Amino acid sequence: MYRFLIRPIWLLLHVTVVATVLLMVNLAFWQIGRYHEKVDFNAIVKQRLNEPIVPVEKLLSAINDGSESSETVEWRTVLVVGEYIDSETVEAVNRAQDGYSGKDPLTPIRLADNQLLLMNRGFIPISKDVRTAPSGQVQIIGRVRAPEIRRRFRISDPTQGELLEVSNIDLERLNIQMPSELAPIYVEVLESQPPDSPELSRIAAPALSTGSHLSYTFQWFTFSVFVLAGWIIVIRRKIKTMQAIKTF
Repeated sequence: MYRFLIRPIWLLLHVTVVATVLLMVNLAFWQIGRYHEKVDFNAIVKQRLNEPIVPVEKLLSAINDGSESSETVEWRTVLVVGEYIDSETVEAVNRAQDGYSGKDPLTPIRLADNQLLLMNRGFIPISKDVRTAPSGQVQIIGRVRAPEIRRRFRISDPTQGELLEVSNIDLERLNIQMPSELAPIYVEVLESQPPDSPELSRIAAPALSTGSHLSYTFQWFTFSVFVLAGWIIVIRRKIKTMQAIKTF
């Protein structure tokens, strides 16, 4: 009676069901992994945002001696004192914030030791023009960010020539056109004295949520159970049909 289960069409069904269930279970575990990544990320960001404000030179010194890296100091809050070099401003385009498309003006600031530190001065809607940076010495409270790395399927910037607009805040690429060495981190401006253009909005803080990963995990496990249940129902109906024919 059960020999029909090894017929080619049924073998194909078995393989399809098993492959589908394995795929769904793997997707469920992948979502669990993503959930834990977000939990760890949120904990790290919260910890670093709550740490005391330090002069940016202290973090740069730690990066230079190898005790820290751009990734391990990301999200720290720092004090920056220096002078903007407005002529070297570059615009980070294809940005979005609060439902608006726009750009971020990136202007290097010269620190006391003559090193340059790239500052993301804020977000401005695409329809508006970026005004010049404050002149003279400025004092800024900002949030440290690691360089952006171009990912697959993202727009890449030209490797040659002077860039006036960039899609990625790639410090190594921008360093090519700067008058002196750029620091390996950049800073998002939170407060500035003297103040910058009122049209600039502060860059939004990172969203510290876990998203829908747990609900997606539940959905994938549920779908896999439905597939298995459907498989069993189909087989049982076939058996009942064959039994009825045999009895008749």
